[in-house]
Amino acid sequence: MSENLAYACALCNGTKGSDIGTVLQDEDTFIRLFHPRKHVWHEHFDVVEGALEPRSDVGAATIKVLDLNNINRILERLDLIDAGLFP
Repeated sequence: MSENLAYACALCNGTKGSDIGTVLQDEDTFIRLFHPRKHVWHEHFDVVEGALEPRSDVGAATIKVLDLNNINRILERLDLIDAGLFP
């Protein structure tokens, strides 16, 4: 079963819980979350001044559910970018 595991920070893991997707604002369609084994990161996300910008509905749903643009996450991401460790 280890082939089904993916690295995730505790914050993302706790925020995600059992969610597998969401409905985006003003839409009726269920959108699945980003799947690190099936999706290409750069097809779904851009980074602008530390904030993640969605490039797709999958990106938007993942940003929403995981609260990826929380100010603390943006600040941490900026530090990682400065250190050459992100993305």
